[in-house]
Amino acid sequence: MVENSGSEKAIAISGTPGTGKSAVGALVSRSLGFWLVELSNYVLENKLYVSYDDERLSFVVDEPKLREHLRRLIAERGRVLVVGHYSEIVDDDILDKIIVLRINPMELAERLSRRGWPPKKVFENVEAELIGVCTSNALLEHPPDKVCEVDVTGKSVEDVSKEVIEIVTGKRQCKIFIDWLSDEAVVNRVLSLTMSY
Repeated sequence: MVENSGSEKAIAISGTPGTGKSAVGALVSRSLGFWLVELSNYVLENKLYVSYDDERLSFVVDEPKLREHLRRLIAERGRVLVVGHYSEIVDDDILDKIIVLRINPMELAERLSRRGWPPKKVFENVEAELIGVCTSNALLEHPPDKVCEVDVTGKSVEDVSKEVIEIVTGKRQCKIFIDWLSDEAVVNRVLSLTMSY
């Protein structure tokens, strides 16, 4: 296992597909001078997968290999920004913060539908956002003081990037505060969405 000196730790950006992780990550990495790692591309380029899931239309990641690759990259590069909906995979001892981008599930449904995603895949991701899967996954791997949420609903990439930079630099509080399940109107709209699929 590659050791990290502890002087530099990674930042991660997570979120359901469609929340703007890639665009925000690109802007944040340029602004802060971080090496950007887009997990999906990184996994494919380095063949860090074990199979392809035809039903989910995605590759199944070889987690031990990916963790080791990330550990080595962070040890070599130092300031690394890891972006992906499973970026909680970065080992806790080499992670400073994980910022989870959250979005109103109905806005997410509109975004994914505009991208031409199959209805089943749209609903799967809307449901994941509704129940906070990315935040829950981050909390399974990291303590709450390292897990931060940013609500991207109705915001520009620039505004979201500014919030992320403020969290990373300590100018904005890192907190978990989004609970779409407590908003009855959102839940009812998501349930009605299931009827259309």
